[in-house]
Amino acid sequence: LEIIGSGYGRTGTDTTREALTILGYKTYHMREIIDNQLLSHVEVWKEAAETNCANIDSIKSIFEEGGFTAAVDYPEAMCWEQLSKAYPDAKVLHTQRESTEKWWDSASNTILIVHTKFPVSVFNAIFPFWNAHHAMSNAMWSNMLKRDVKDNVYKEELLARYESNNARVREAVDESRLLVQDHKDGWTKLCTFLGKDVPNVPYPHSNTRAQFRAFFR
Repeated sequence: LEIIGSGYGRTGTDTTREALTILGYKTYHMREIIDNQLLSHVEVWKEAAETNCANIDSIKSIFEEGGFTAAVDYPEAMCWEQLSKAYPDAKVLHTQRESTEKWWDSASNTILIVHTKFPVSVFNAIFPFWNAHHAMSNAMWSNMLKRDVKDNVYKEELLARYESNNARVREAVDESRLLVQDHKDGWTKLCTFLGKDVPNVPYPHSNTRAQFRAFFR
């Protein structure tokens, strides 16, 4: 693994995935799990959420067996700190929104509610993959909040965790291997950081709120 993503979902991680793919990286993202219905991956990440990423060898096996050279977004970002130690030569790519409230506005209308809405709520009940994915997601949110995500009064705590993660990345990762990515910068800083030539294509912008909702219809 050459690139470790440390940003929460809804911070532009799918745009990062697409940009890294254009640059030649095979990039792991939640889409990989969903698009391919990877039940075995779901089980590994659920265990990671429940054990604070103690199963690092199982996580590494996902990347190494799949030939992935980069990983961004949850569930991987849940374990960014452990992965940064397991892959000491990897660079850390951190994404965050312009403000905490903008992140909340996006997350609370997408990833925080998707499992309660039709059709995913029905899929959870009748399809083994979606049932397991729902359990994994609950475990991840509970890991983040340190209590049951079904307790709906969690906004302030979740915002504090989001801000704490942003601060922890800057504190724990040497600046020589860290880029706090601003998608408004386009290709230039990202390519300089990775030692890549700037590609002759526009910088991507993907998985907007509307696209996210359409994906789950």
